[in-house]
Amino acid sequence: MIKRSYLLTTVMGIPVRAHITLILLLPFLALQFMPLFGVARFFFSLLCAAGVFVCVALHELGHSWVAIRKGCRVHEIMLLPIGGVAKMINIPSRPKDEFLVAFAGPATSALLALLCHLIGMGFVLLGLPSLAMLFLILSYVNLLLFLFNLLPSFPMDGGRIFRAFMTPRIGRLRATALAARIGRIMAVAGGIFGLFHGNFILVLIAIFIYQAAGAEYRAVYAQQMSQDWFTIEPQADIYVSPPPYARHVAPVWKKWKNKTNAFFNDLFKNWQ
Repeated sequence: MIKRSYLLTTVMGIPVRAHITLILLLPFLALQFMPLFGVARFFFSLLCAAGVFVCVALHELGHSWVAIRKGCRVHEIMLLPIGGVAKMINIPSRPKDEFLVAFAGPATSALLALLCHLIGMGFVLLGLPSLAMLFLILSYVNLLLFLFNLLPSFPMDGGRIFRAFMTPRIGRLRATALAARIGRIMAVAGGIFGLFHGNFILVLIAIFIYQAAGAEYRAVYAQQMSQDWFTIEPQADIYVSPPPYARHVAPVWKKWKNKTNAFFNDLFKNWQ
């Protein structure tokens, strides 16, 4: 029986799984590294492709380690062809904690980039070109992970850092709305760029970011409504749902607020 994902290992009590699509595509991803290692060295190409996703898993574990220390629960880490996703039961609401959790991933990638570069240069000195090339490629990949994830494209790491920076200034809901809007604009731009250059992985990442940005805004909006429904300001100019779900209608909470105000106004008039 073919499963949706397979358990690779468990770290800090967090299952690390590989999606079936990643397992099936791994040999094809290895072919992308063939020109660097030579046709006769497919093993190193496959090892390099697997090493990329090990680095992605370590990036997500960096997030998870800080999240656990901040009282969050991490359900699992899923490795996909477009990258990795740490599925958390809850995320920090304090801006400082969110910043630390979001920055932990890029910081891990930066450390891995430095470490892989040092190991690669060591293999150069030892006269082992294949191993040197392997670790230098992984160093470059981690550097790209560091830079790419710092883009202010919510809900990527850079977008979460941006929201953590803006929350004390304009509030969590408005900060999320602003970050989601920027994330969707960048997702559309990245998707168009990927289409014109034939980079379908980038297109898939853009689609994921576009949908995830809207989903997280709706979650924060619903949470804010349930906690403090009488202080939320209308967000009718923020469209975080793709057509045909985005409708210019008054929020449900506003209708109830108007009815409540009208009821008490009539009540006070009768007492006078």
